[in-house]
Amino acid sequence: MSHITKIKTELKDGDVLRKALRKLGYDLREGGVVTGGYRRERGRDVEILATKGRLGIGFKRSESDHNPYEIIADWDGSRKKQKKIVNNIYQTYSQEKVVKAARSRGYSVIKNHANQNGQIEIVLRKVA
Repeated sequence: MSHITKIKTELKDGDVLRKALRKLGYDLREGGVVTGGYRRERGRDVEILATKGRLGIGFKRSESDHNPYEIIADWDGSRKKQKKIVNNIYQTYSQEKVVKAARSRGYSVIKNHANQNGQIEIVLRKVA
């Protein structure tokens, strides 16, 4: 049985989130509706709609004080699929956030990739 699930996150930077999603191969649209239950469940409005194949993942600002994004999607009942996708989004978001912060502090990015173990390697240089 499938239904729409909402996941609280700490993803706050919309520009970095968009860049990370594009890097992961998602097509992005500003605004949209996430539907579930084979479109029988009422849709939920989102600020960013990321699609890849048949999967649509929505991102909407939460109503809490620090206002991070919530992930809204119908995972077709697959917790394993959900966990893998959310982890990939978090890892790529974190990678892009570090690169953005480093560049804003005057560092050059020498190396930025995932190694054979799936760990991110970022090498920075700052010339005085």
